[in-house]
Amino acid sequence: MATAMTLTEFYNYVRASRKRMADVYREVEEIQFQFNDLHTRQLTERNKLVAGYAPLLLAGDDLPEAIREALQARVLLERKALQDRTAVLEKELAETRQNSERLIQEGQKQIAYLREQNPILNEQEEELKARRAGLQAELERINAEIKRTGLLSGLGARRRLAKERQKLQQNIQAMTDGIRVIRDKWRTEREKVQAGQAEMQGKWQALSVEASQKQALVDDLTSNLDSRSRQDAAQNLLTSLKEMPSGSGPWHDRLAPLVELNRNEANYVVGLTSVAEILGLLKGLGEGMDRFIRSVGTVYEEQKRYKLAELRLTVSDGVAAFHAYWPTLQSMVKDEKYLGTHPLEFSQKVQEAVRSRLTTTQIQRMFEEMGAALTAATKQWR
Repeated sequence: MATAMTLTEFYNYVRASRKRMADVYREVEEIQFQFNDLHTRQLTERNKLVAGYAPLLLAGDDLPEAIREALQARVLLERKALQDRTAVLEKELAETRQNSERLIQEGQKQIAYLREQNPILNEQEEELKARRAGLQAELERINAEIKRTGLLSGLGARRRLAKERQKLQQNIQAMTDGIRVIRDKWRTEREKVQAGQAEMQGKWQALSVEASQKQALVDDLTSNLDSRSRQDAAQNLLTSLKEMPSGSGPWHDRLAPLVELNRNEANYVVGLTSVAEILGLLKGLGEGMDRFIRSVGTVYEEQKRYKLAELRLTVSDGVAAFHAYWPTLQSMVKDEKYLGTHPLEFSQKVQEAVRSRLTTTQIQRMFEEMGAALTAATKQWR
């Protein structure tokens, strides 16, 4: 049955629900801290065991037949993996060198273009200079003729010469402007090429470093293929053991704690994945609630400021059931000390909670129904 509330009650209700979400988030964060701490410590312990056992494994002393066969098979796998990696690196190296060569060619093209532009622009500038010099000579002739013309007897001639002088001055200025345009174009082209050269030089240097690094890797993998294959095989075999090999003896005793650590490491990977997923879900849900609370708060403040009639809302059973689940979920994740050492159990709990109560559809419906309830309530003021 739907629940009737005043706007004030609804405002307090959504804020209380948001707080319960935050409480659950903090509980899960505590478990995440536990997971990270224990996982890191166990991973360090496992790596120490692997570092100590790998040389013994490669020495082959007292190896059980099952371990010996597993190591031999693993060597072949690691050898193939290293060969595949070398092939990929060689392909990448060839592409890097091709890119480097393209940069060099592009740089050469830019320099050639600049050299081509230089005589062209220079010829245009010299042509304009020559035309300007001719105009200036003509201007000097007219100025001299104006001086020779009398003020009264040559009034008409002086006017004609003044017009010619004005036109010449305009043409000279046009030639000067043209020369400036050509020089500006040359400066722009030169600066563009210089900037392009600097950029390409930086890229070329980066590609050169990349090519050198990849070549060093290829050389290392090629020259040390056998030893690397065996080393990788020993380490990966030891870190992948989840079950005890058959038989007994020194190796059986050595591997027992390592197998347990391998299992724990795999379990913590599952737990850490689950904890990250539930935290991400809760964070997104909390941000959505914060936005909705701001909307409710705006209506609530408007009601108080203008002393409007108290709005009444109807909260659906679905919304009520959704928010009533937070205390249950909090109780499921509250014991961080226990769950911190039982990552699979934690993962199962939160996955079941998400599948049954916190699906995307359920979350979307909750927000839609709360939004619809608020919208319907505000119509009471119309």
